Amino acid sequence: MIAMKRVIPFVLVLTLVTVLTGCFRQDEFDIRIVVPAGYSGIAYADEEISPLDDEIEISAGKGLGDTMVELKPVEVKEKTAYEGGYLTPGMPVEIEVEKGAWFKIGVMVDNPTDEEKEVYVHVEDIEVRVE
Repeated sequence: MIAMKRVIPFVLVLTLVTVLTGCFRQDEFDIRIVVPAGYSGIAYADEEISPLDDEIEISAGKGLGDTMVELKPVEVKEKTAYEGGYLTPGMPVEIEVEKGAWFKIGVMVDNPTDEEKEVYVHVEDIEVRVE
């Protein structure tokens, strides 16, 4: 009887923690892309992204103007060409993807300066891992 009195509050607390953790799951991220000095082309983020659904939304973030965005497959089940899109600040692009696959996100950028620069893309409906 005494053990039961201790188990019930423990189970209730564990349930509450599980529910709250699920409610506060982050699925939007600002992904940083470092562009080397003197670089021109597609620069990729160090982080890898995995879609939580079959579509993700990408928008231009800090330091990024009009550009092309693309996804490079890292771990996928389906050998599909993942079409990128054209990003314009204030106008997000939606890309159809394989749910649960892993990708690197890249943007077409020029950096004619002598110093590296950072640009960001905002991506929704994903989880992130560092390679």
